[in-house]
Amino acid sequence: MSCLLPPGRMPGRGEAGKDPDAVIELKNISYRYPGTDFYALKDVSLRVRRGEVLLITGPTGAGKTTLCYILNGLVPHFFGGTFEGEARVLGYNVPETPVGFLATRVGMVFSDPLSQLVSATVEDEVAFGLENLGLPEEDISKRVKRALEYVGLYNLRSRPPYMLSGGEQQAVALASILAMEPEIYVLDEPTANLDPLGTLRILDLLKKLSRERGKTIVVVEHKLEEMAEIADRMIVMNEGRVIAEGSPREILTRRAEHLHSLGLESAHIPLLIQRLAGRGIIKSPGSIPLTLSEGVRFFDELLSSGELSIGGRAWEPNGGSEAGGEPIIVVEDLVHVYPGGTMALKGVSMKVYRGDFLAIIGQNGSGKTTLVKHFNGLLKPTRGRVRVFGMDVEETPTSELVKRVGYIFQDPDRQLFTRRVRDELAFGPKNIGVPPGEIEERIRDVSRKLRIEHLLDREPYSLGKGEKQRIAIASILVMNPEVIILDEPTTGQDPRNRREIMDTMKMLHEEGKTIVFITHDMNLVAEYASRCIVMSDGRILLQGTPREVFSEVEVLRTTRLKPPTITSLFMELSKRHPIKEVILTLDEAVSLFEGGGR
Repeated sequence: MSCLLPPGRMPGRGEAGKDPDAVIELKNISYRYPGTDFYALKDVSLRVRRGEVLLITGPTGAGKTTLCYILNGLVPHFFGGTFEGEARVLGYNVPETPVGFLATRVGMVFSDPLSQLVSATVEDEVAFGLENLGLPEEDISKRVKRALEYVGLYNLRSRPPYMLSGGEQQAVALASILAMEPEIYVLDEPTANLDPLGTLRILDLLKKLSRERGKTIVVVEHKLEEMAEIADRMIVMNEGRVIAEGSPREILTRRAEHLHSLGLESAHIPLLIQRLAGRGIIKSPGSIPLTLSEGVRFFDELLSSGELSIGGRAWEPNGGSEAGGEPIIVVEDLVHVYPGGTMALKGVSMKVYRGDFLAIIGQNGSGKTTLVKHFNGLLKPTRGRVRVFGMDVEETPTSELVKRVGYIFQDPDRQLFTRRVRDELAFGPKNIGVPPGEIEERIRDVSRKLRIEHLLDREPYSLGKGEKQRIAIASILVMNPEVIILDEPTTGQDPRNRREIMDTMKMLHEEGKTIVFITHDMNLVAEYASRCIVMSDGRILLQGTPREVFSEVEVLRTTRLKPPTITSLFMELSKRHPIKEVILTLDEAVSLFEGGGR
């Protein structure tokens, strides 16, 4: 389908205007990608009003991104395929309107920021779209400065985008759209790569764009608790259909268990209340609290009135500070300075113990990735010393270190390069001299373990991000390393895929592997980690078990990290009630009250 119009002709608005406030009108949309026999969207109807913030959520493959592609014309113009139904954006008939025309009015930030970063510096990247509009140089400079200040990256304006962290790259992509000043903003998981501070900054920005400038915002997100604070309306998608629509409060409080059954991250306080009510521990309330402050008031009243009491069930704490094993990675006074003078690590000393399930957390740019890249020789110390299984990293070839320490990148596309998944898995073992028969045996074993047997003859780049991440993990597992490092392994994954990845790591840990993972997800730290390290500005700020670390609320506050909502809830309640332990998970919270209901 052509995206071009005859010279001088503007795209027509057709019959738009039935609802003068509607800027997006979709009616009975069904869509099938070329070469597929299933519909990615099935009879979807949607209306979005000017200035509204719409939250879209759903499991992987639900059709969320495809729906976003319609809003700026990539579907059907770029992707082709079979398009049915009516789609109007700002009154323009999408199938009849060029993508270039819509792109000036509908700005889109993709879930993978690298897919839309093309320039040599951050500043050039943000200016790129404005230059293509032919704006005066003075106007371009003002817009670029304003957009970069909005996202907190003005001081990095001269840095190449590829040298930024994943979160910083996402912020650059958003700044590029902000500078264009479109009428509608479409953001596909804009906070997927962001730390808590970056997430808060983006949410504040979206709130201002909507409330102060009247911009329309459509956001695909899995961080439902955070988004609920700014979204006016929410839709839940599954298998190409809209299956729920309403206010975030209504859906998150009344359909918490339903969301959880879809593999989505429901708000934890409503989910806890529904589980307690389902077990008969409390009566189902007429009004279910959503926020932390509401949850504190709700449980405080129940505990104070005697309607609920502490059952006193105990549980085993997550590991110990030394994890009970020998140190296999020892870091002493590590300093790392990148070319150009950026000091990323400033005298770091730490140990990884055999049998650790170690989480490393901290804001973007705190030095997490730089630290773990020393564990298998991807980076060498500027000063200080790193020993891995007794080998000095500076003196040991990386080819030797990778046999014992496997590294899984945040972005699987940086790690996958062959034409077939089977070849991807065979590449590493071949290069370290594993016999062909054993390679095939390893591929079969790992493929079964990760449930990717059906993907072995597929091309890696044709797969979804969740599948790519599993292939990247498999390509390391076939090397049979003793230590597995995962750099934000669940970024961009829906909650079900996140859990599958981490459950796989838990299984490998139980088989004797040592696991080190970087994450911004405090719930994963609470549920899986035996130890936790908090980094800030190139230094280690805290070390200990998750219970020990999350109890240091004031220290965490300086890094803008927050404990899980459940942990924060019970820490507040412990100020007035006899709750002695730091509660980490929903299961622990339910256990605390079992036997204590009325």
